[in-house]
Amino acid sequence: MNRRRTPAHPNRHPSPRHPKQKRDPPVSRASLIALDWGTSSLRAYLLDGDGGILARIESAEGLMAVKDRAFAPVLSRIAGPWAQAHGRLPILLSGMIGSRQGWAEAPYVTCPAGLGDLAAGLMPLPVEDSALGPVRIVPGLLVDDPKTPDVIRGEETELFGALALLGRAEGLFVLPGTHSKWVLVEGGRVTGFATFMTGEIFAALKGHT
Repeated sequence: MNRRRTPAHPNRHPSPRHPKQKRDPPVSRASLIALDWGTSSLRAYLLDGDGGILARIESAEGLMAVKDRAFAPVLSRIAGPWAQAHGRLPILLSGMIGSRQGWAEAPYVTCPAGLGDLAAGLMPLPVEDSALGPVRIVPGLLVDDPKTPDVIRGEETELFGALALLGRAEGLFVLPGTHSKWVLVEGGRVTGFATFMTGEIFAALKGHT
């Protein structure tokens, strides 16, 4: 018995079982690029809106290792890939990069000072790399006391991060280093601090006695 076959319609195509749906591109959670740029090292962080670390880079390209003060190419190499992937995110630089020996000197904020005072003192830094977002340098803190004047640059950023992480607004904090800092915080504001040569003395005793 012969069965007649109906020829397929020349313009008819089988419908897929699972039609493809257009998906919106994933929304980036990144909101800030932060660099802790000191004398001997550089640490860069890609942060989300809550301050969580999405990615990090560590480099030995501290101030002393950058020849002819060519800081701009270093910043482009470090932050450029993140900017390409997530857009022109704002960039904050903290540490000795904002000192007289660094890229540009950011004026100190006089104590007592809180996080708002620090934010108000952010110094814009013009950069030629158009792929990067706006760059600002975090100012250091100054104890303007004729008897015991003192400054910190870089540690203030770490300190306010620690306060937020711990949920505290009071306390005496020690920041170890070559020159250790003891910082007094009252009501969420740095009211004073003192510098000690603890790390430098330890290194001298360990290496030369």
